[in-house]
Amino acid sequence: MIRYRDDAGTWRRSLAATAGNGRVRAGYALVDGHPVQCAKYVYQVRFYVDGQATYESVGANATEAEAKRKLLQQQRRIKAEAPAANLTIVEGPERKTLQATAAAYVKVKIDGGFTEAAEQARLVTTEFMATTKKRFIDELKSEDITRYHNSLRKIGRGNRTVANKHQRLVSWLHFAGIQGEEVPAKPRYELALPTIYTPDQISTLLADDNEYTHMVALMALKLGLRDQELRHAEFTDIDMHDKLFRVQGKPQYKFTVKDWEQRDIPIPDDLIDELKTWKKASKGRNLILATRNDKPNTKMLLAIKGLARRSKLNCGHCDACKARRECEEFELHKFRRTYITTLLRSGIDLRTVQAYAGHKDLASTMRYLRPAAGEEARKKVNAVRWDR
Repeated sequence: MIRYRDDAGTWRRSLAATAGNGRVRAGYALVDGHPVQCAKYVYQVRFYVDGQATYESVGANATEAEAKRKLLQQQRRIKAEAPAANLTIVEGPERKTLQATAAAYVKVKIDGGFTEAAEQARLVTTEFMATTKKRFIDELKSEDITRYHNSLRKIGRGNRTVANKHQRLVSWLHFAGIQGEEVPAKPRYELALPTIYTPDQISTLLADDNEYTHMVALMALKLGLRDQELRHAEFTDIDMHDKLFRVQGKPQYKFTVKDWEQRDIPIPDDLIDELKTWKKASKGRNLILATRNDKPNTKMLLAIKGLARRSKLNCGHCDACKARRECEEFELHKFRRTYITTLLRSGIDLRTVQAYAGHKDLASTMRYLRPAAGEEARKKVNAVRWDR
């Protein structure tokens, strides 16, 4: 059967048209004995349960629909003949589709409050399904993942990007039940030094006239908060007396702290003053960086990229700049990297910085022990006595 939408926009059901060789003719319904091409359609298999006609959708691919029809016919024939042969039919698990498991995986991220991870999951799963063109999870092989890697490289994605997307893909496949040899190793890439904003970039970003983006940049830089932590920051998290900001979960937004550990971060005096002024202007709102509808802002990243563009800071050479999109050099997490690196360069000990950053282990913090650069580095090198 084929269920299709006619010219009047009404959904109808009829027999699927076949070609001279007996195969289903893709996208054609048999209407009044004549094949009619359909713009919108889905194939269905009809069977009866207690005399009642039941229809199961099997997609828009004619070949797959015909294979599904034959499979269902075979299954029903075996079930009908089993009692006479004194056999018991044990039902196996229903085959999982890529599309259904991808949707479930994205929903888990959304329900957990991991909005950015959900967007990344949606992008990676969509890209992968377009590359492999397979329907069921149990059809996947390691070469499907390798093919996805190659497709990313063909459009100019670097090794680190490929590795990051691979990690997200594997997380989804593990969620779907794929393990072991069907999942190749994560691609290797050169481990780069953490990138941070330069003093000139920071001065320019903080000088923007837009009060909202100014506050986003200020909090990201001087508290080192993660994207989700910024998004769900509330005025009640601030201890104005002791000048501390507490990172904690927000059940009402389904937001949980990474590693389930709260932490206190000292707030610089100048930021305390700005937060007091900002609170007075926020008219009773509790979310510090709320949208106009008093909801967590999921578009802070775009705000920072727009700020960089307005400030004429776009690099001009990354893939995004070449495609006339927002520059990839500017991101919220780069403020966090700048925060951690600046604290370490300023002489604050590793353990303390680890606590402020909310890192689970010291090795994560040590990644930010980035060598000094620019004028600071030149002064130190010029002070070295080479003739000793």
